[in-house]
Amino acid sequence: MADAVEVAFHREAAAALTGCPRAIVACSGGGDSVALLHLTARLAPALRPDLIVAHLDHALRRGSAVDLRFVSQLAAKLDLPFVAARVDVRASRRKDESLEEAARRVRRRFLLDVAKAHGATAIATGHTLDDQAETILMRLARGAGPTALFAMTARGPGPFVKPLLSLTRDALRRWLAKRRIPYREDPTNASLAFDRNRVRRLVLPVLARELNPAAARHIVDGAARLREDAILLDTMARERFDALAARRRGALTIAADDLGALPRPIASRVARIALDEAGCDPRRVTARHVDALLALVIAARPASVDLPGRVTARRRGGLVEFRPCLSPATS
Repeated sequence: MADAVEVAFHREAAAALTGCPRAIVACSGGGDSVALLHLTARLAPALRPDLIVAHLDHALRRGSAVDLRFVSQLAAKLDLPFVAARVDVRASRRKDESLEEAARRVRRRFLLDVAKAHGATAIATGHTLDDQAETILMRLARGAGPTALFAMTARGPGPFVKPLLSLTRDALRRWLAKRRIPYREDPTNASLAFDRNRVRRLVLPVLARELNPAAARHIVDGAARLREDAILLDTMARERFDALAARRRGALTIAADDLGALPRPIASRVARIALDEAGCDPRRVTARHVDALLALVIAARPASVDLPGRVTARRRGGLVEFRPCLSPATS
């Protein structure tokens, strides 16, 4: 008889994989991705697509070759094709990236390449409800604004699907233990050098212990309810942006007085759309940059502000004009 984990997974997988002839299952060897692989492999034949197991060695620590061998053997036991690669993330890291960001980018590129090479239309990853709560908290703490509530979606972007997103890490570990399914522990998950690990090990445990044992689930559920309002406001903001913005001599412009007259919840969203359309680096844009742009909108005299991504917004008469800047942008 299926337990709660299997029922929840089956519901999400049915929605994510229906009509998908072939899927990539990303597996690091850790508990979440091992549970994902076993659960996906156990799907009914009518639902289960052809599966390919994909593993990326980030070359970030000793022992990563053991992880690769473990996942390779697991794929063999499940009689599934296996694809692996090794990429030196430190060497591939861009100047403006953290190590975490570089690892995500490299991993995403690897999975997309594997999917393309094998004709897969879905890429399943082992993101859990806890990952979702961590993402929301990190984005809010960094001043990301309403977009923080969007966090991850069960389907998308592109071919990515996350069938474990309604399940907690603890529930998956119990499921694995009950079935005596082994998995690998990544020692870097204990390191407080990474932002996510600090939220995972220091922040969420305090919330669970001192406020509510189900804090992570309540954070995610609360964000989902607020997300519905945010989606409506975003739709309204896009309509206003399209009405107020134009391209003049290659530069994005927006009507300053009209933007300044909008209600704050709409104006701030229009400002964020303008920053994105102007080419600002979305990873660096915070509420501070939105406030600076809205202050420029109501400025009584010509003024300018430098923005992430080496973009300058300048007030010229009744317009705010966005152009590449020569001086280093704020971040």
